[in-house]
Amino acid sequence: MGEIAGLIAAFTWSCTSVMLASLSARTSPVALSALRMGAATIALPLVLFVSGTASEIANAPLLTILGIAVSGFLGYGLGDTIYIRALNVLGMQITFPITMALFIGLTVLGGIVLLDEPVTVGLLGGAVLVAYGASLLFSSSRQRSAAEDIEARARGLAPSPRPGWAAYALLPLVGVFWAVATLWLAAAKGDLSAIAVGTIRTPAGAIALLTFGLITQPANMRAPFSDRMHIGTIVVAGLLGTLFGSLLYVYSVVEAGAAKAAVLSATAPLMALPLGVIFLGEPFTRRSVGGTACCVGGILLLTIL
Repeated sequence: MGEIAGLIAAFTWSCTSVMLASLSARTSPVALSALRMGAATIALPLVLFVSGTASEIANAPLLTILGIAVSGFLGYGLGDTIYIRALNVLGMQITFPITMALFIGLTVLGGIVLLDEPVTVGLLGGAVLVAYGASLLFSSSRQRSAAEDIEARARGLAPSPRPGWAAYALLPLVGVFWAVATLWLAAAKGDLSAIAVGTIRTPAGAIALLTFGLITQPANMRAPFSDRMHIGTIVVAGLLGTLFGSLLYVYSVVEAGAAKAAVLSATAPLMALPLGVIFLGEPFTRRSVGGTACCVGGILLLTIL
């Protein structure tokens, strides 16, 4: 069941990434991240009641609860917010596969450095594949930008500004925060079940971001509520990806193990590629397909060999 949960979690992340990419063009990253996590948090009491795991949290050591809360803040509060910003600036075809590859690669590297796990052929081969895949995706992005500039000039329009290196620097930041959050979670969760962990982790990120957003950008936090479709899509993204998908992923880590869960999550970029073409109008090119496939292949090498 853990393996099935991991595959379903990967699919929900693919769907959620399409929604977030669409929403990010008209929503502040902080507001979007905070509101979707807030929507997931509101539904958590029902999950606790149905699962009967409230007693686990009540009996858990304070340090365990704090450790899981820190993991939620790092992964959701920081990692996901930067990820949403990268989606808006760079698009899903670049952001999703590269951040996933960096996340899993850094998690494996963290196991080697922190847990004295051996350096394997899969680690070296995976790193090469991921680097090559990333270069194909960057090349595809540059070619697409050049073609758009030529078309704009032919129409007498000014070319669209291209993302600078500061935008691409968001990608490793996402990978770092997601990896640190996962390693922290693995060390801190103790004997708590997946649902108990999720019901601590999600509200921690939500409370931190909602507080920050309400203090620093109250207008952006209010803006989505003026459009029912807008706020409704954010709520669906929160329930689908942040609540349902994340609980399934934690369940997969607990039941199938971190290595298998990482391999199964590697399928998410492949699922997201056609969704981005269909729903976001992103181009379907050989370089984007090849780059995504190389990133996924590198992830598999990193986690299997």
